[in-house]
Parts: sequence; C-alpha cells; structure tokens
Amino acid sequence: MTTQLKPQTRSLAYDGAIPSLSELVMGVHWSPPEHGRGGTDLDALCVLYDAPGRVLDTIHPGRLRNANGSVVHTGDSLQGANYWDDERLFVFPEALPETVARLDFVVVCADGRTFDEVPGAICHVTDHASEHEWLRLDLTALRGQRSHTVATLRRAGGGWSLAAGGARQ
Repeated sequence: MTTQLKPQTRSLAYDGAIPSLSELVMGVHWSPPEHGRGGTDLDALCVLYDAPGRVLDTIHPGRLRNANGSVVHTGDSLQGANYWDDERLFVFPEALPETVARLDFVVVCADGRTFDEVPGAICHVTDHASEHEWLRLDLTALRGQRSHTVATLRRAGGGWSLAAGGARQ
C-alpha cells in the first residue's frame, strides 16, 4: 500500500470554496487483532503550542480535553475493533485560545509495536462539517516508526493553514 498524503500546505481560511472551518477531526483506525494475539494500542494526540513554540497543552487518552473544550479526545481504544475510527480528536479552531499559534496531530503506537506491525492502521484529518478529507495516511507504510506527526494546523493571517506531517509552512 502507498502512503496517500497531500504534502503541500493547504489554506483553510475562507476562499470561496471552503465553508467556515468550525470542526476538524483526526481519526485513527486499525484492524482488530488476529485470534490469539494481544490488542494493539494506537493513541491519537494533539499538542498545542504558543507562537515561540512552547508546549501549552497535550490532549491524549489520559487527558481528554483542554480547559475550554476546543480540543476533545473521544477516549482510548485498545482493540481496533470499531467499524470506522477507533480514536478521534475533535478540534474547534474558532474556539482555540488566542495563545495557541499551532497544533500538531500525532499518532503513537503506545504498546511498543511499529506501525507496519499493526494491520489496517490508517489515520485521516477531515473537516467534520463538510466531510472534506484533507489528508489520509496509511500508517503501515511508516516502517519501523512508533510515532508520527500526521499534520500541523497553524494560524495564518485571519484563518488557519494545514500541512501534512513533515511539510514546511
């Protein structure tokens, strides 16, 4: 399988084609373990930064929301047995505190496995309101890796820009 990424920066500000960005979703999905094998634990994280790059907060399965609820995690999944996403992060950009200049969407293999050892491991970043998928990543293509920054959301002028992990903005 190939990695399906759109590595260029995409502006999420109003441009006539994109409705008001009110809710982003990062979803992580993986297949249930084969009979007799232990479960896999992939975790979705969201790291919030200020303008100088200092970490303000990290939302993860042990901390399900930030203070004002503009970033929310749906909870930990250990089995990968859901029909669609096993873990989700919701981000409401218009409600993020002014001190947040950037945030990273990160996936971590919390049980020590590498992504290529997790059958069916994928993630996506989607505009929840329009269901427009900004990016989709086949995590199994990340051979030997246990963590990956999927995408970065950054304040840009009066709106936001989104770049796939590793892309420069």
